[in-house]
Amino acid sequence: MDAAERIPLPSKISLQRQMIGGDRFYNLSRWGVTILLIGIVQLIAGESLWSPTAAHSPMIVVMWGYVVFTTLATIMVFIPQIAAFLRFSFAVDILALLLLTLFNPDPREILYPLFLLPLVNAAFRLNSSASLLTGLITAFAYIGAYLIARIGPGNGSIPSDPLGYVGLTLRALALVFIPWITGGLAERWSASNRLSVALAEEKAAEALREANAYRDQTRALYEAAYTLATTNDYQNVLEVTLDESQKLAPYTCGMVLLSTGQTNQLFVASSRGLDPNDQERIVTIGPGAIGRTIRGSDPVVLDNFRDDPELMAFTSLHRHRTACLLPLRFGLNTYGVMVFASDHERAFGHEEVEKLAALASYALVALQNAQLIYDLQQERTKLLSKEEEVRHQLARDLHDGPAQALAAITMNVEFIKRLLERDPARVLPELDKLGQLAKRTTHDVRTMLFELRPLALETQGLDVTLQQYFERFRDNPTKIILEADTIDAQLDTKVEGTLFNIVQEAVNNALKHAKAQHIWVRLRQTPTTLETIIEDDGRGFDVEKVRASYDQRGSFGLLNIEERASLMGGVAEVTSTPGKGTTWKVIVPLQ
Repeated sequence: MDAAERIPLPSKISLQRQMIGGDRFYNLSRWGVTILLIGIVQLIAGESLWSPTAAHSPMIVVMWGYVVFTTLATIMVFIPQIAAFLRFSFAVDILALLLLTLFNPDPREILYPLFLLPLVNAAFRLNSSASLLTGLITAFAYIGAYLIARIGPGNGSIPSDPLGYVGLTLRALALVFIPWITGGLAERWSASNRLSVALAEEKAAEALREANAYRDQTRALYEAAYTLATTNDYQNVLEVTLDESQKLAPYTCGMVLLSTGQTNQLFVASSRGLDPNDQERIVTIGPGAIGRTIRGSDPVVLDNFRDDPELMAFTSLHRHRTACLLPLRFGLNTYGVMVFASDHERAFGHEEVEKLAALASYALVALQNAQLIYDLQQERTKLLSKEEEVRHQLARDLHDGPAQALAAITMNVEFIKRLLERDPARVLPELDKLGQLAKRTTHDVRTMLFELRPLALETQGLDVTLQQYFERFRDNPTKIILEADTIDAQLDTKVEGTLFNIVQEAVNNALKHAKAQHIWVRLRQTPTTLETIIEDDGRGFDVEKVRASYDQRGSFGLLNIEERASLMGGVAEVTSTPGKGTTWKVIVPLQ
């Protein structure tokens, strides 16, 4: 395929239009020369072109022929199919001028300047060698025509002095060098223009490549951010992060190290290109690159990490040359570090590190979202479990208390009905027993209602409500002692309700399990907090052992109290030793 075939169709049409436009301009110039020649020929011939004797003058005949050619050339310009024949029309112009020079009887060379127009046209259409050849042919033909024209009577004479030949030679040399120089300059200007166009096209192509690359990178970041934002599982977040990182900054080996929960220890949470042995490796944070990244906030790029003990602990990295480490940090919390390695030198430039850092930020947000969703799911599960536990507890309390009491009341009523018929004297004592049972049942029901929602909290405060609650246990063998400072802080109703529930659960646990003789409940107000302490002298328990057996237990008493305190922005601490009682300390900030 040649160069012409490789030119796109729109470019070919534009090129043809430019060539036709040039022909039209040259043809217009030719008409100017033709009009000028008509005037010159009429002056030289001494008669008009339209006179009866004009056919006897060779110059007029040549002139008429040239007028006809100019007319035909004008018509051809407007017919694109045959306009290509105008490429060599300058030869006809030169031939006409040579004939006019040959038949010119006037020794004054007034036709010579008109040779420049066709020669310049030839220079633009031909290469420099062809232009030089055209100039040589024209120059020799001009010398011959000029000298032959000087032969004969009334035509002057052939130059006899050296200056005449010098002038003729200079004119001939001008005819040679003007088209050659013009053609050479045109070629060089064209080459320069082509080079400029090529450079401009190359810059445009480079700019387009950069724009496409930036677009692709932006699209990749957007897709990565969208994918991470729609991923709720933290393991999927890590997998997507490593996959999208490969698109932004190709690497050979990559991994995400997260905290194991132990101090200064990280584990491989997800990886690409890592050996099986390395996937199970636990990293101890030290003074190496991983440690510097964890303790810092900026990415770390290593062009040579052969001497780094932390990275070289991974056998998969021994065959790599460069590494990039990015901290997974949000605020003051550091979750881990991302490590990327490549077997190419300087694989992680400034742009690659920026893109990886942006992706790490997206991944960190996605990890936090996944953790938040997980925590919410866990909280929902705990709430459902707590609700179910409360339902079971309420059912047990109702079954063991009011339900059995009501059943006993019903049986006693039936028994009293029979006594009225058989032994009326015993009816009154049995009615007294029935009244006492009804009173105890009413007391138990009111106690249960009080525990569910003490209305006194809304009107009388936490200390008074606790005092009323403990009065209901005055007949219990375990003595409950309330020691409360004057609480003048305005507590939110929800905070008071939560504190009441915490005290209620701690006291009930002590009554059911501790076998204590005394339970002390102390309320202390400081300038910024409210401290609630529940202490008993019961048998105590092993706190760590209880926490470790939650999976096998059906109750979550410790967690319930701690989580309730956390919801208020406070903390709950429990201390207990087998045989030495239990102490709960709950601290809640005052608003």
